[in-house]
Amino acid sequence: MFTGSRRIVTGVDVGSSSVKAVRLAHGRGGSELLGVAIAGIEGVGKPDLSKNDVRLATIDAIARAFVGLGVEPQKAGTIVSSVGGTTVSVKHVEFPRMSDSELSESAMWESKKHIPFEAAGADITCARLKRNESTAEESMHVLLAAAYEGTVDEHVRLFTEVGAEPAVVDLTTLALLNEVDAEGLMNGGAVAALELGRSFAHLSVYASMGLLLSRSIPIVNKEDTWLEHVVTEVRFSLAFYNNETGKKGIDAVYLSGGRALDETVRERFERELGVDVKLLDPLDSVANGDVDVDKLKAQSARFALAMGLARRR
Repeated sequence: MFTGSRRIVTGVDVGSSSVKAVRLAHGRGGSELLGVAIAGIEGVGKPDLSKNDVRLATIDAIARAFVGLGVEPQKAGTIVSSVGGTTVSVKHVEFPRMSDSELSESAMWESKKHIPFEAAGADITCARLKRNESTAEESMHVLLAAAYEGTVDEHVRLFTEVGAEPAVVDLTTLALLNEVDAEGLMNGGAVAALELGRSFAHLSVYASMGLLLSRSIPIVNKEDTWLEHVVTEVRFSLAFYNNETGKKGIDAVYLSGGRALDETVRERFERELGVDVKLLDPLDSVANGDVDVDKLKAQSARFALAMGLARRR
């Protein structure tokens, strides 16, 4: 089945309570699962834990995730990771129609109006969105992405401490698109993906033209009503999407992340949003070699982001 040369990609999802890793081999016959690992970040949640303690514990968890994959970081192939949260911003912006070179030059100046932190020193990128727009129109839709100064560098340093270096640091909300698309979940309509982690809920709305909405929702872990808070914020975000785009809703919501494993969470979202809400099952959509997927089946949704990262070719 897997003929010709193969490109090995390791996706590493560095969360706030654990590190998830997925290793895929991409060939002409498809993608093969070579390894899956999860390593908890020790001490998370302790009130006396300093930022440096968390950093050291995260580095240790990254190292243990590679051990779990059975491969040295230097031999893991192409490493892809992602950043998200309040230090990252993804916006849809209307620009006057211009060439790609003009767009690149204008992005920094325009970003000052749209990103929630100081644009100077931020890592900023933009891409023209392919929508059904006429060349006669005076404006165009652009995806504007920015990461706060130092966010990406600090993320990369976590890996270099264990002898690894990501070839790509993606944005969490964009990386989930790889998994949603690979599972064939976008059938001409729009779907939402919601990654429910310990500290953030990452909401994305996707359609055939790509990312339509992106938002990171902070979760206060001491708050017993975290689910009510996130459900409310998601409902408001989807209403905003409908108003801005003139759409009549989304086809389904797909949950991932550790908090999504609680069936009552899925039921609450389905009841409150009035649409089908399902768990992403990334381990069911790739051929596996020596990996015992059955043992991981109950935890599959935890690996959706790591799988989306590993799918990057």
